[in-house]
Amino acid sequence: MSGGCAIIGCTPICFPWGYDEEDENCVALKLLMLHQITALREQGIARFNVSMDCGAGLYAAEMLNGLRETDGDLEWICYIPYEEQAIKWIPELRERYFNALESCSKVITVTQHKTIGCEFAAYLAAIQYADTVFAIFDADNPKCEREANIVSVAKENGKMVIVLDPASIGQIMNR
Repeated sequence: MSGGCAIIGCTPICFPWGYDEEDENCVALKLLMLHQITALREQGIARFNVSMDCGAGLYAAEMLNGLRETDGDLEWICYIPYEEQAIKWIPELRERYFNALESCSKVITVTQHKTIGCEFAAYLAAIQYADTVFAIFDADNPKCEREANIVSVAKENGKMVIVLDPASIGQIMNR
């Protein structure tokens, strides 16, 4: 594997634990995400395209920034759907978001202002130059329809897709 990996995922509103990052299932999700990102890096993937949001995208961004401290070849590109995406987020999430943007290799803004479909457009942009898509979402959750649709597009375009379902974290960890 030598191509890049796009990381897309749902926001905390779709997580069973919501925004509680101290919940044991959220901690487990982050560990599983880090394990998968590390495995992809070990397989030769050096570029990660992250579609940013206040959930899975932000978690991945923070992980990639941590990995870059010891891996100078790792590159991650941040795809944001629109310029003022984080304006109404709580201050802590906004600060983490802007710290992630400052630390990434490159920021690509899909649209200047929020438009219908701009989040999906950010997903499309992120997967365009990736051979692999790592999707963190619950396919059975109607709120995750956008993520399910982008996974379908990725598969139709012959990309390898890896799905991590937040709703199944408890079952995964109990194996």
